[in-house]
Amino acid sequence: MSSQELIAIRHQIDAIDNQIISLLELRLKLVEGLRPIKPTLTDPKREQEILSKIDSPLIQEVYLAIFNASKRALSAPSSM
Repeated sequence: MSSQELIAIRHQIDAIDNQIISLLELRLKLVEGLRPIKPTLTDPKREQEILSKIDSPLIQEVYLAIFNASKRALSAPSSM
């Protein structure tokens, strides 16, 4: 792989990372909006529904981390 190809791939990865960051920030805001209406911090059925759509064990691990961060956001006074 040439250095130009590496640079091009890194630019694509950077663009994807920027999208992921924006979407995760939006997701966190939505989760924080649940605070007044969600009675519990966990919903194992909902989590399993989401995980069942994901084939990759690595991406499932990422989602487990997202779920944990969401639970922390719900239990914290304010994370934004």
